[in-house]
Amino acid sequence: MRINFKLILLILTSFYGLIKSQSTCPYSKTSINGASATFYTSMDNGNCGYGLLTGPTGPGNYMIAALGTKLYQNGAQCGQCFKISNSKNASVTVMATDSCNDAGYCQRDNHFDLSPTAFSILGPQSQGVLNGLSYVKVPCKVSGNVKVMMKDGSNAYWTSFLVFNSAIDVKQVSIKLNGSSQFVSLTQTTYNYWPSSVSAGSFQVKIESIGGEFIYLTIPSVVSSKIYDTGSQFTSSC
Repeated sequence: MRINFKLILLILTSFYGLIKSQSTCPYSKTSINGASATFYTSMDNGNCGYGLLTGPTGPGNYMIAALGTKLYQNGAQCGQCFKISNSKNASVTVMATDSCNDAGYCQRDNHFDLSPTAFSILGPQSQGVLNGLSYVKVPCKVSGNVKVMMKDGSNAYWTSFLVFNSAIDVKQVSIKLNGSSQFVSLTQTTYNYWPSSVSAGSFQVKIESIGGEFIYLTIPSVVSSKIYDTGSQFTSSC
């Protein structure tokens, strides 16, 4: 008997928002050495598009970091969490919510511009700069499900998606418009949105994690600044 796997997947996604393809940890457990850290105080409204850190799209706390230019990867690391450690075995876990583009330290290969609270866990603020740090990427300890917001200014012809509150870093966002049979991959901007042209009627958004899981969300119509709860969260065995 011939099995139609595409049909099975379609049936599953009509009942479940999350489709799992594996359960292994997508992150390496090997620490990256030679990192450095500074701190800054203007933390809200960072380049990752989360607005106020304690607002509806923010992480809800100030355990955050602005990533140096090379580490930021043009926005690809937005929402990723990092566990940073010093030589005295003190460590802190922060979420990437901003970029650090200043000349100097921010141009190093592995630099973090931390919140004052996060910095103080690793060393005194009077020191200014911490060198000799190490880090690993880790799942974020978020509460609730992955969420999607349509950017302010969205309309019947265009929108842009902010995916946030994800435990695992997002690899790709795709859209399937009304009347289409295929998903089209979107391109992430440096400010962490995924823009797309749209048409009348409902459409489906597919979110893929770096761990190979998929979350599907059906959106009935474009509403500027509207937040949708996907009803699902990415998992890992980390």
